Amino acid sequence: MKQTPDAARTARYEEMTRLYAPVIAKVCYLFAGPGAGFDDLYQETLLNLWVGMDSFRGDAAVSTWIYRMAINTCITWHRRNDRHSRSSVSAEEAFGLSDPDGDAAQQTERLEELRMLHELIAGLNPIDKAIITLWLDERPYDEIAAVTGINKSSVAVKIHRIKARLVEKGKNL
Repeated sequence: MKQTPDAARTARYEEMTRLYAPVIAKVCYLFAGPGAGFDDLYQETLLNLWVGMDSFRGDAAVSTWIYRMAINTCITWHRRNDRHSRSSVSAEEAFGLSDPDGDAAQQTERLEELRMLHELIAGLNPIDKAIITLWLDERPYDEIAAVTGINKSSVAVKIHRIKARLVEKGKNL
């Protein structure tokens, strides 16, 4: 039985959200803050995925396109809105770290480290947030350059500088 165009589009969207929901959640979590809650950013990003998925031309990997779309959505959200309250979504929920069989002490320590990292990253400007988020997700420099629109040779320098700032800020906590 042949799918209708709407059914095929819906199936493609569901597959993209299934595969890339963790990526979208990480980006939204790292950009969530006083200007926007996680839930608002996540829903806005999913909406933009639905609206824009037909415009994906395949010039880059789907993951690169999704990262760029999610980061741009978060940046645009912050430019438009600045009076929304922060969501109560935890790092554990956003990063999918819930492991019922894991050692509770290790989980608590890891979540505290993630909370501190999130706090430090929240103080960065949007482009630096995007760069460090992609780097933490172990994306190649080519992809970081494509997503952020900066020169590939500048990626390593920016990452080095961002890490140095985060380390310095972390010492002051």
